[in-house]
Amino acid sequence: MTFPLEADIAQRVLALCQSLHSRDTAITLDMSLAHGLHFDSLKLMDFFAGIEQLFPGIGLEDWFIEHSSDGRDTLRNAVAYLTRFLDGTAANG
Repeated sequence: MTFPLEADIAQRVLALCQSLHSRDTAITLDMSLAHGLHFDSLKLMDFFAGIEQLFPGIGLEDWFIEHSSDGRDTLRNAVAYLTRFLDGTAANG
């Protein structure tokens, strides 16, 4: 089940990826940043900067390093990570 916060985050992440992706291909949450979207190091830097602009105080670089080697760097996993982070921030703030 997708909660409103998670759905909003997913929509923003998908829109960011669509703006960075040079191909006219549908982007889904199950796509990997490295293997599915084929983001090179410059696109990844733009993606990380975009995430930090959308969600101040959140960096995905460490998450990406941990998840990219085995294909777990999917947009769905990034959204889940962001949701957990933002839910924790809201609960503590």
